[in-house]
Amino acid sequence: MAKQSLTKKNTSIHHANGKGVQQEHTEVFDDNLLPDACEIQALAAIDPKILDWLKTRAEKEQDFRHQAFNKRTEILELNVKGEIAINKRGLTFAFLIIIAGMGFSTYLISLGQIITGSIFSGLTIIYAAALFIKGRKTEIDKK
Repeated sequence: MAKQSLTKKNTSIHHANGKGVQQEHTEVFDDNLLPDACEIQALAAIDPKILDWLKTRAEKEQDFRHQAFNKRTEILELNVKGEIAINKRGLTFAFLIIIAGMGFSTYLISLGQIITGSIFSGLTIIYAAALFIKGRKTEIDKK
């Protein structure tokens, strides 16, 4: 691993006299698992077993990072699977609502209420289209 930095910039301009302010905040952090070689030599002069201790600590840190990465990946996979299940369930219920509405309008038409059955089937189709359009717009808004 190497040193990493995070920079945040903020600029604000005041129109009254044309002056502006720009702020920059930079954080640099060291992501190394082991200290530098000269630090290791200095520590080894104090304690000869420090290198073994540093190695075990670095291995534990690496194992922890792998476990954390695997856990995040697992959480993301579960989230995606949940969204897929919700989408499938929504499509299934929308299909069932459309079929039930069309079946009911067919029943009304067979009873001789042609206008009521036609209006009901038209409203069912408009409702289904509105649901799909609304779902599509929310998907686009998420992106």
